[in-house]
Amino acid sequence: MKVDAAATVLWLVFAQLLLAQDPAAVEKAAAKYVPGITWQARSVVSGNFTCRGRKEQAILGVSASEILVAVFVTGTNAPPELLRYSAKARNPKTAELAVEDLDYDPKQDIGYEPDGFQRSKSCKGLNLGDGLTDSAHIYWNRKSHRFEDWTL
Repeated sequence: MKVDAAATVLWLVFAQLLLAQDPAAVEKAAAKYVPGITWQARSVVSGNFTCRGRKEQAILGVSASEILVAVFVTGTNAPPELLRYSAKARNPKTAELAVEDLDYDPKQDIGYEPDGFQRSKSCKGLNLGDGLTDSAHIYWNRKSHRFEDWTL
């Protein structure tokens, strides 16, 4: 019985590795669902962004007028969740996407708790920064089941 359990665990680990998306595949999927944007494979980050215990990928894309963050919450075979930011507010040439811990109290930074925000040691958020403007702190809104953000 123990051998079967060990084999099952090994198979699940192997399957997860096979299903993990490489940056080029994420870039290709983003271009398929949102054409006309320069998607940056080097910006691909992974984490449990929707707090469902799954590895999800996000990628940064830019155009002359906007900065986009695409989050693939059900894999690259389905359209991503999109967040759009004006290129007038942030610089698309210096924009960067990073994973952000959600184990903090936003009340200390902004004086209130954003709607649907839940502090977590295991779930991750995203941080969109450009080195010039305050970052957009992106989190999964557990009430509305969509991505939201807050900035200073």
